[in-house]
Amino acid sequence: MRKGEPSTAGRRRRVTQTILAVAILVSAALLGLSACTMVPHVAPPDMEARLPDSYGTPAAATDAVSDQADAQVSWWEGYNDPTLNTLVDSALTRNLDLRIALARVLEVQHAHEATRAAFFPGIRATAEGSRQNTPTNTGVTGRFSESIPNFPDRFDVTTYSASLGLAYELDFWGRARANARAAFGEFIATAADYRTARIGIISETISTYFEILDVRRQLELVQMNADLLEERAEITEDRYRRGLVSSFELYGIRQTLDDVRATIPLVENGLYEARGRLAILLGTVEPELENLLDEPSGPVLSSDPIPGGLPSELLRDRPDVIAAAARLEAARQRIGVARAERFPSFSLTATGGTQSSNLGELIQTSQKFWLFGGSLTAPIFRAGALNANVRASWSRYEQAAAAYEKSVLTAFKDVATALRQHTAEWKRSAAVREALESAAASANTQLRRYRRGVGDYLALLDARINTIRVQTNMSTAERSAALARLGVHRALGGAWAADLPEIVASSRSSAPQNIHTQK
Repeated sequence: MRKGEPSTAGRRRRVTQTILAVAILVSAALLGLSACTMVPHVAPPDMEARLPDSYGTPAAATDAVSDQADAQVSWWEGYNDPTLNTLVDSALTRNLDLRIALARVLEVQHAHEATRAAFFPGIRATAEGSRQNTPTNTGVTGRFSESIPNFPDRFDVTTYSASLGLAYELDFWGRARANARAAFGEFIATAADYRTARIGIISETISTYFEILDVRRQLELVQMNADLLEERAEITEDRYRRGLVSSFELYGIRQTLDDVRATIPLVENGLYEARGRLAILLGTVEPELENLLDEPSGPVLSSDPIPGGLPSELLRDRPDVIAAAARLEAARQRIGVARAERFPSFSLTATGGTQSSNLGELIQTSQKFWLFGGSLTAPIFRAGALNANVRASWSRYEQAAAAYEKSVLTAFKDVATALRQHTAEWKRSAAVREALESAAASANTQLRRYRRGVGDYLALLDARINTIRVQTNMSTAERSAALARLGVHRALGGAWAADLPEIVASSRSSAPQNIHTQK
């Protein structure tokens, strides 16, 4: 055996130590995989069980509704308006609020991905070079340096090293897993918030578009009404000169004409303001709306009414309910994170590489070194901060539970109110339509009488003015009926569908689990 070469027993001892270290590392990893969890088993509020099985059916729509309805991904296409479809598509592509909401989703997604790094060991590479030049007559060597012959006056040490280090904290108490699940819950909730914002933008675009159409129609009608009243005022003034009518009647006609003329600037300003709001929704400026609003069709009552007996389980697909359920689960997971902070943490570290005082020898295997270690860190005294954090996490869970209950109740109320509003607007539009038919029939009768020479032209003008008044009411009623249908869409979180199992299954996947309570 050459000088400096380790003995056979030494090599065996080193191999045995290495195998033992690897065994300890593998055992610890397996222990971490089978670790317990500090997340409590909590039964969330079962609000759905307290709700009725289904909603009532709008009476005005019952006769025209089949028992099945096709699910609509682009539910706004049910209005059968190509211009509206183009506006909604533009809003979904260009709206700035949606861009912000989408960026928020990506932010939370990346934050969730960052929490998953705790499941894997951290590896780092290090390359170092240092040179130290110090006098020998200071420090420890200063006590004996002068008594030793030929002892150097200075120490000049050069060191180069290259190493690869590994560090891994065992997730024995499930803290990293709970933290990752909480982050995933926040991601689900934020994605649901994006859906809420998306539905809001779609609804605002639709309602603003219908407002523009209604105001346009009303502007056209008020101008027609002003023309008829002006003609009516001229005839009344002529009759007044001839002593056929009183000044009171003349002044009344003129006052009505002045009032109608005064409303025209207000209606025009309302149209401009609505176009400005639509431009913001579409992420553009008002002059660029001309191409999108070129000869639009008016709002009409949809030919495919709301299905009867909508199941209350449709509420599970509402994005705000999904978000509340996901945040409730995230709050439960964070209780486990706070609990795990009270217990010891187990960490493993390993480092290997080469070290030399000569840069050229750094790549030689004879200069290799390695280090393996483990540590246990336990909190001893934190002045009650850890227990306070656990209690605070429980309080946040109770807040999330109350928010979840409120979201379910609010969702049920929104849908019930929207359905009632839809029924009322259907009845109103039907009544106004009947009034319009009567007004049109009266105007036609007066026109026939005038053409036969037995009717009064003033009566014909009054009939036409009355028809315009009812047409104005009809325009508003049609807009309100269309918006009432939009309210049902918005309350349900989109379209209603007959294929419920798929919807319910997808929404339940994000709902908290029903398990026994244990604090």
